[in-house]
Amino acid sequence: MAEAEHEYEELKADSEEATRRFETIVRLMNKEIVRFQEQKTLDMGLAFHEFAKGQARLANGIADAWRSLLPKLEACSSA
Repeated sequence: MAEAEHEYEELKADSEEATRRFETIVRLMNKEIVRFQEQKTLDMGLAFHEFAKGQARLANGIADAWRSLLPKLEACSSA
């Protein structure tokens, strides 16, 4: 009986250690997921910012092209 009790205590200790290790892994994974999400949010923010700047440059380029074309069109229509 004492041997069975001793074996039970060993198994119980092993189980508790495995549970602690598992909880540590879960905690670390959750922290890493949060860090990853925060980093991806920053990355996406930067990407959208760069995209918006590119779109603004494109819009300015188109506006400049129209500004240079309009006088030529007006000259053609009045001639």
